[in-house]
Amino acid sequence: MVQGKRFRRLLPIAQTVLAAMFGGLGLWQRSEILSHSLFGWNSTARYHVWPWPYKLAVVSNTPAFLAALLLSWPIGRLWPELPEWVQIAPSLLFVPMLWYWIGSRLDRRWGVLDGGGGSRRSKSPWILLLAFALVCVAGAFLPLGYVGYLPYGTAVWIVTGLVIRHVSRVRSEGSPAN
Repeated sequence: MVQGKRFRRLLPIAQTVLAAMFGGLGLWQRSEILSHSLFGWNSTARYHVWPWPYKLAVVSNTPAFLAALLLSWPIGRLWPELPEWVQIAPSLLFVPMLWYWIGSRLDRRWGVLDGGGGSRRSKSPWILLLAFALVCVAGAFLPLGYVGYLPYGTAVWIVTGLVIRHVSRVRSEGSPAN
């Protein structure tokens, strides 16, 4: 059997890099907007400015973001002078764990190769990942209010969890393991 890249290896690396890029870009844009605003950081504008790259990073990694909030909240309370990016950085520790779990579920369902002789690859996991990415991008651009991307991301991940659970179950119940 030809050994290829497995989702459990590929997804954590790719998603962590993307989360760092989009999250970092979004936080940089936010900082630039707020530092050049008339009222600066001491106004209520800091609760209303969330650039789309940041929203995309959060929506596509909501479980990791929420888990990191449990770490960031006490840190922020103890050291409120820490920069915002330092308080949000623990999210990146949870992103690989989240996507490793998803990748292992996709590997369990489809494996690397699909079909009788392993001659063709299944496109189903790639289609699911593309659909997930498009839904996340839509959430970054939808006018959902100032923090509406958080409930949107939560709803997306609840549906994603149910789909992954169903897809994993179909493999274990419906077809023999390779």
